[in-house]
Amino acid sequence: MDYENKFTTHKIPEVSFPDGLRDETKYTFSITYTDQHSMDYAKFAETTKDIILKDGNSLAPYPDPQGYLELRNLISERLSNLRGIQTDPDSIVLTGGAGGAISTLLDIFLEPNDTVLIEEFSYLGTLAMLLSRQANVVHIDCDGEGIIPESLEENLEDLKSKNITPKFMYLISVFQNPTGITIPLKRRKAIIEIAQKYNVPIIENESYADFRIDGDPLPPAMYGMDDTNSVMYISAYTKFLGCGLRIGYAVVPEAVKEELAKIRFGISPSQLATMSVYNYLDKHGYEHGLEVEKSLMQKRDAMLSALKENFPDTCEWTKPNGGMMLWMKLPEHADSWETLRSAVDRGVKYNPGGLFRANRDKNNYLRLTYSYNTPNEIHEGIKILADVFEKEKLI
Repeated sequence: MDYENKFTTHKIPEVSFPDGLRDETKYTFSITYTDQHSMDYAKFAETTKDIILKDGNSLAPYPDPQGYLELRNLISERLSNLRGIQTDPDSIVLTGGAGGAISTLLDIFLEPNDTVLIEEFSYLGTLAMLLSRQANVVHIDCDGEGIIPESLEENLEDLKSKNITPKFMYLISVFQNPTGITIPLKRRKAIIEIAQKYNVPIIENESYADFRIDGDPLPPAMYGMDDTNSVMYISAYTKFLGCGLRIGYAVVPEAVKEELAKIRFGISPSQLATMSVYNYLDKHGYEHGLEVEKSLMQKRDAMLSALKENFPDTCEWTKPNGGMMLWMKLPEHADSWETLRSAVDRGVKYNPGGLFRANRDKNNYLRLTYSYNTPNEIHEGIKILADVFEKEKLI
């Protein structure tokens, strides 16, 4: 078969990635994998068996386009109790992970050359989706509390002077990926007011809200603070229960749900996976959350300790109260992008800062995740990484 003239002529822009990023390594500090050491697979098998015996006949027909109703009911209750969101199951759409929710929303919002606002550093997966769809990505300056309202308004005023209205603003408001920042209450209110003023919807991703380790209680979700249907909310159980499950969800205004319905047929997540997630969360969700918190605390503390032991004072890193990652700043001359290959050859993988930027700059930063390896492996891997950086004259 000759495929030469079969593929679409619509050119998808190539998104650049550093050499070594897709290699397998022993010390994986580059991916927010589910914490494998906190999951009780025997209980998960038991609750999966139970739900199949109870509700297995629902596997015969195609699932509800919005997903398994029992899980949507449970999500509605959890959002009310934990995130200050009052919603009903009919406003919730189950998706293939948070990434599936984001991709589906991009399908209904974006045309090539549309403008989108994101944080100074933004999650590499979402950024790659935006770049491949030829979006005009505008990074908004951030500080230790997230997007700076003054910078947001300055950018919106500048775009307005050019007759450009962004399609939306995308942000991760809790334990932001990659920086770990949580936007405080006052800052959230300011961002929402500015978004409403300039008619720019917000896509709020809270995929890490289940991973608070210590520190202050989380502020309420921006979705629950908004009264003008300006916010769309995304989260997932991918990191909480298993990346292989790919279960996420979106909570959206009615107008957005109607548009999503036009493209939803046949792309709902696995009914079996959503049934399994529902029954496990219903039976063991709270105790599982405690196990995740305990395990992530040990791993976070191991990484913080290893960094202090092996890296000089010329380097800085965050001390997160939750999530699965920390953000590191090297001296200005350092290039974590070009050095990744050397680290991978030694069995250590991380994410260069440029992966979180549209033009791939600011590579004196890097992201380190701690959810996958054991505390002992984290100590071993960080020691190797420091040695690599020292030999490559980054530190």
